[in-house]
Amino acid sequence: MAADVLDELKLLDRDALVERMATELPDIREKLKVSQEALAEKTGVDVAKINAAESGKCPFKWSEFMPILFVIWSNDIGKGMLDTRGLFLDTLKKALSVNRNAHAPETEVNK
Repeated sequence: MAADVLDELKLLDRDALVERMATELPDIREKLKVSQEALAEKTGVDVAKINAAESGKCPFKWSEFMPILFVIWSNDIGKGMLDTRGLFLDTLKKALSVNRNAHAPETEVNK
């Protein structure tokens, strides 16, 4: 990974990004027609934690944020919402070498 990408990652305000995800997640889930339970099953993040984060009681950890981000990103509509809302920053995409035009393979999980 290039030094400039590492420098950008160090400057990333993870707390603010995680907080924004928790705030936006109920609306994103509603638009994707995904329940807290279904999201928990797909991400491995406990449903109680998703509920607590969405209600502002307990913030997500970075290790909980990332699988949620990737599950939403694997859906074309979700991908657009993350881009529009600035939740999957270019800094993260560069660091993870995510191709913005790539499409997830069709599976039962992301249909």
